[in-house]
Amino acid sequence: MAQPDRYLLGYSTSERQRLQQQAEELAEASAWLFDQVGLRPGSRVVELGCGPQGCLELLSKRVGTTGTVIGVEVNDESVAMARGFLTDHQITNVQVRQGDARFTGLPREAFDLATARLVLINVPEPETIVAEMAALVRPGGVVALHEADWVTPVCDPPLQAWNRLQQVYASYARATQIDSFIGRRVPRMLREAGLVEVDARPLIHIYGPGHPRRYIFLQLVENLRERILAAGIMPERELVGCIDAVKRHLDDPNTTFISHLHIQGWGRKP
Repeated sequence: MAQPDRYLLGYSTSERQRLQQQAEELAEASAWLFDQVGLRPGSRVVELGCGPQGCLELLSKRVGTTGTVIGVEVNDESVAMARGFLTDHQITNVQVRQGDARFTGLPREAFDLATARLVLINVPEPETIVAEMAALVRPGGVVALHEADWVTPVCDPPLQAWNRLQQVYASYARATQIDSFIGRRVPRMLREAGLVEVDARPLIHIYGPGHPRRYIFLQLVENLRERILAAGIMPERELVGCIDAVKRHLDDPNTTFISHLHIQGWGRKP
């Protein structure tokens, strides 16, 4: 049975489509991470919060026919989409199970790698997920995370509507017990979960005109629109006006957009 919706961005059709698009956009960075941690053919891997696609294809290719991948996802429609993706791409070494990333029910110390991408920044009590990941990997196994930190998203020239939407997004995150700056905590969370040899890599981008992630912040706000309005954080007329103003600003090729910070962190279980 599906768990209550605690995911910041919800499970609308547009959000699932965004996640599918994101899987392609972040594939190169995720591939680097999996190569860095030494993922090899024959490995057993679990991806928590895989959504409708996640990193399942990347992981499948690296573990090969002798390895296995399990994806865990709480939302039933996302599970169905992920299973459909696997069928369409004839990927046979991956299973997707519906379940809570905090309490997967999977066997302890059974995996060589446990990974999650942009999950902790969207859920309360993220420490429980990291603890579950640490419990799932065998001694010598690795936990690898890819998370975001909202310290850096800016545009130039400055725009008041942009600043206002940033405030609204932050207010909604706080109201739902979400840490928008969790990226910086990743190395510490790995150490607190008992992992050693912890390392981290920062990623930041300038998304120019035509880049699909240039409008990522607007996509997130649009997906939260009904929730923001229901929470009374911003009047609808002001919200629509700010969204329109920011879109025009990003449409201008003279506007520079700097992404939020991404942190990839990994550590080994002793």
